[in-house]
Amino acid sequence: MSLSPYLHTVDLCVLFYCRESGEIKLLLNQREAEPFAEHWALPGVVVNGDVQDLSLKDAVERLRASDKVGLELAWCEQVGTVGDAFRDPRCWSSSTYYLAIVAGEVSLGERQGWFSLNAVADGRIRLPFDHNLIVAAVLERLLSKSLYSSLPLMFLGQEFSAPQATAIFSVVLGRPVLKTSIRQRLLKLTEAGYLRETGRKKPGEGGRPQATLQQLKPGAVYFFDRSFAE
Repeated sequence: MSLSPYLHTVDLCVLFYCRESGEIKLLLNQREAEPFAEHWALPGVVVNGDVQDLSLKDAVERLRASDKVGLELAWCEQVGTVGDAFRDPRCWSSSTYYLAIVAGEVSLGERQGWFSLNAVADGRIRLPFDHNLIVAAVLERLLSKSLYSSLPLMFLGQEFSAPQATAIFSVVLGRPVLKTSIRQRLLKLTEAGYLRETGRKKPGEGGRPQATLQQLKPGAVYFFDRSFAE
């Protein structure tokens, strides 16, 4: 009995904090092949018996290192898997998708672009397959995890100020966050060995010098005992 066609992909939702616009951006690729050639979509790779990947982790690294992404990731975590007979016009298919974060300015290729995460998640920017639903699920993971962890700090890189931390938490949570709440969290991170004061200052809003902190555990997220929702 012959097997029906089937595709499994690994897809990355790579996010970037654009300080100029004050919003989170999503990396998209302009597809070269059918279906949906020339449409903007999430970067992904097919995982099947013809590739050398021995695990999903290997497939994620192959995608990260490819020209579809080609960026260093400050954070990457698996969010979920979707699959049915309708999401891909070619055949029954499934996708394991990930939330990834890059810190700092990066250069993109000619078929890559940054798009508003919120606009893709709510369907104002339409993507092929079920990529809008995937992005919405990733945004929900980012929001829920940011309520009780230090995840938003991944957008800021290795050195940042308290006002920058307040700004990124406010952007990710979609509402103003009190400076005192952020300072309490930064203090807990310092006491836990995740941060340290650098003794340096850099210009902030209005050109006023701001003391900076350094991340001591790159790629590690701290979980607070209370969330912003409480």
